[in-house]
Amino acid sequence: MIEARARVIETGAGFAVVEAEKQSGCGNCDPVKGCGKSSVSKLLCSGTQRFEVIDKIGTRVGDEVTIGVQDGAILRSSLAVYLVPMAGLLAGAALGSSHGDGASVLGGAAGLFAGFFWSRRYSSANRENLQFRPYIVKKLY
Repeated sequence: MIEARARVIETGAGFAVVEAEKQSGCGNCDPVKGCGKSSVSKLLCSGTQRFEVIDKIGTRVGDEVTIGVQDGAILRSSLAVYLVPMAGLLAGAALGSSHGDGASVLGGAAGLFAGFFWSRRYSSANRENLQFRPYIVKKLY
C-alpha cells in the first residue's frame, strides 16, 4: 500500500476532502548529497494537493490522517493510461508498415487513438470502483 500524510479540510457522509503536501519521488532529497531533483521538484511541484478520499473512521475537519491506496490500483491504472496507448501505436504502425511509410504513420495514429479511447472507457468504467479510490487508513492525532 502507498501511504501519505494529509489534513482533513472537509467532511461528508462516508468521504472526506484532504489536503496533502506534494512530495518528491524518493523522499531522500538533500541539496548537498542528493541528486538535485529536489530543486526541480520544488520549482514545478510546490504546494498542496486536494482530493476526495473514502472515510470509514469518521474524521473531523483539521484531523491529521494517513491516507492510502492499494499498490495494485496504481499499477493497473498506469498500465491502462500508458501501456495500452503505446501498444496501440506500435501495433498500428507495425500493421501499416507492409503498405508503406504513410500507411505505417496512419496505422500508428489509429492505434494510438484506439488506445486512448480504450483507456478513457476503462477509467470511466472504474471511476466508482472502490479498489481504485484512496481512503483514510488512520488518524494521526
